[in-house]
Amino acid sequence: MSFSSLFFIICFLPVYLLIYLLVPGLSRKNVVLLVFSLLFYAFGGLGYLVLLVAESAAAWFLALQMDKEDVSQIMRKRYLIISIAVFLGLLVIFKYTNFVLGSFASLFRISWDGLRIAMPLGVSFYTFKLISYTADVYNRKINAEKSFFIVLLYTAMFHNILQGPIVRFEETRKEILQRKMNLTTLTHGMFRFLTCLAMKTLLADACGSIADKLIPIGGMASVSTAAVWLGSIFYSLQMYLDFAAYSGMAVSLGEMVGFHYLENFNYPYIAVSAKDFWKRWHISLSLFFRDYIYIPLGGNRVSPRRTMLNVLIVWLATGIWHGAAWNFILWGLMYFVLITIENEVIRRRKDYLAAKGIDPADAAAQRSQTMQILTKIGHVMQHVYIIFFFNLGWLLFRFTNFGDLGAALKGFFFHSAAGGYNSAVGLTLKNNIFLLIVCILACTPIARRIGEFIEDQFETRRISKNYFYGLKTALAVVFLLLSLFAMAGNTYTPFLYNQF
Repeated sequence: MSFSSLFFIICFLPVYLLIYLLVPGLSRKNVVLLVFSLLFYAFGGLGYLVLLVAESAAAWFLALQMDKEDVSQIMRKRYLIISIAVFLGLLVIFKYTNFVLGSFASLFRISWDGLRIAMPLGVSFYTFKLISYTADVYNRKINAEKSFFIVLLYTAMFHNILQGPIVRFEETRKEILQRKMNLTTLTHGMFRFLTCLAMKTLLADACGSIADKLIPIGGMASVSTAAVWLGSIFYSLQMYLDFAAYSGMAVSLGEMVGFHYLENFNYPYIAVSAKDFWKRWHISLSLFFRDYIYIPLGGNRVSPRRTMLNVLIVWLATGIWHGAAWNFILWGLMYFVLITIENEVIRRRKDYLAAKGIDPADAAAQRSQTMQILTKIGHVMQHVYIIFFFNLGWLLFRFTNFGDLGAALKGFFFHSAAGGYNSAVGLTLKNNIFLLIVCILACTPIARRIGEFIEDQFETRRISKNYFYGLKTALAVVFLLLSLFAMAGNTYTPFLYNQF
């Protein structure tokens, strides 16, 4: 089931909220939340629901064994290793078996059609949730949870099980046991949910449709350079608008009933470096890799070479996690190279200033007016640089077939066999220029700041907030109706990150 499906919007969500609101007491509300979460996941297959419950039970049991008073440190480590082996082992079986066997078959030129293994929805996300739970128990950051009900609810909560955010157990447990829900959180959550629904159905899906025509999977041989560039722009917009819409809907579903999940995006397309981009994109995943891979490996507290190796491991893991194909590994390696270069530039600048005896803060404060202007120009160029590379990165991300990927890269670097430009690309741009502008603006904080400005004006001029709430309600109704029309017309697509 998808958040952007008619059944979820018209049936599942209203029934769930109605029953949740009518049932008294937090413990009963938690039961309602678990029942609906299991029902939501069961739409993906009852067998996968059994797998989800079994993995949750394994995490619950192994954490309890790890947290016993008389258990030795050696046994605690063994329980942790067992838990990680079980969770990653199942993830590898479902997600990477065909990739590994297919790679061997290709290497040795063996004919092989692949196994029929369907990947359970959300397995990449709830696997990381369970690993973070057992790892935090092992590191004594939290105590093992005695209630299997709470562990299962944490794992299966339908708000974030399919595409995150990857929430931590300690934060979620506190709100499972004690949270407040009121009319303000409910209405604000609903407004944000409908805003993100419109972002998905009206903007992201439209961008995806154009990208599919300009840079079609399986048909890149006859695509011009202009088509590759325009298609990559629309695909980049789709990637952000689609995933940010899902994450916003997940956060808003939690907010409706009193949960506060980590924001997963912070306008990544206004970043000025690869490092800055990954502080803003899929934040919960970046934090997971930092806390459970990079820091345990030594982080940057080791030698420069070892630090570089740690960064390489993180980016290989990031690429592999996103998909079972070599293009995802190349995508991860691209960011490794960019971040390594950026780190080296920063290190050399610090060394230079230190050799001159200049404090970096003082150097910034003492810049002349001319230098300040040059710094602003450099800031703009940094932004252009990262836009170029994340556009390139999304091309690596899109094409698992190396023939298509090679043709796309040739077009991106102005060597397309189909030429540089054709009239169809110009017509596509002309017909969709308004959509392009709106989508670009939607990737910036402009809409949020306009909303904040309007709200401030109501307060400054002492106008009744009822008018402001009425305006938001009317806007929410418009978003809902337009989204329903789009869904009823079968013009929407599943969320992109469902496949990961």
